[in-house]
Amino acid sequence: MEHFLKEEKKQFRKQMLLKRDRLSQKSIQAKSMAIWQNLSQTAVYKNANVIFSYVSVKTEAQTIPFFEKMWEDGKKIAVPVTENNRIMTFVLLNDKKELTQIKWGIPEPKKEESTVMLPDEKSIFLVPAVAMDKRGNRIGYGGGYYDTYFEKQKKGCKIGYLFQMQVVKHIYDIQPTDIALDGMVTECGICFFRGGCAYE
Repeated sequence: MEHFLKEEKKQFRKQMLLKRDRLSQKSIQAKSMAIWQNLSQTAVYKNANVIFSYVSVKTEAQTIPFFEKMWEDGKKIAVPVTENNRIMTFVLLNDKKELTQIKWGIPEPKKEESTVMLPDEKSIFLVPAVAMDKRGNRIGYGGGYYDTYFEKQKKGCKIGYLFQMQVVKHIYDIQPTDIALDGMVTECGICFFRGGCAYE
């Protein structure tokens, strides 16, 4: 299922999500802790000023349990708020209690009560994915929000944040609008694919 045609993409996404959904909660927690530890030990994390992170739900690699650790490390956290027409904005999160608005099943802060954040060279993005390959190509959930956002915002290190079981050999159906990521972190380690991340 790693080599697929455009019309098979929806089915591929479904099968990858079913595969991830078979993970137990205990396994998700353990793997997520390992992912977090791998990220937190890197220079790209230590040098970051703002962590632009998705808010994890269901069987995604967890991010919310590690927000407190990020704050303890002196990082600011920005999380996405979404609108129609693939419009996504990141806003400053000061406390997990601000995640009160549910949209698409994902907790968000209220944009009108939040500070909009823009990335700079020291920012890092923790990007959700259904699948990734080792060239930085990513399959998301099909909404196009991250690709649209990254087309406009060029700064920051874009890191796929996912389980090793979601890493495939090749993703072939790459569209002109698909934005490749700069690296990925799983429970097995972290790797970078191209320049642009000040991690050394």
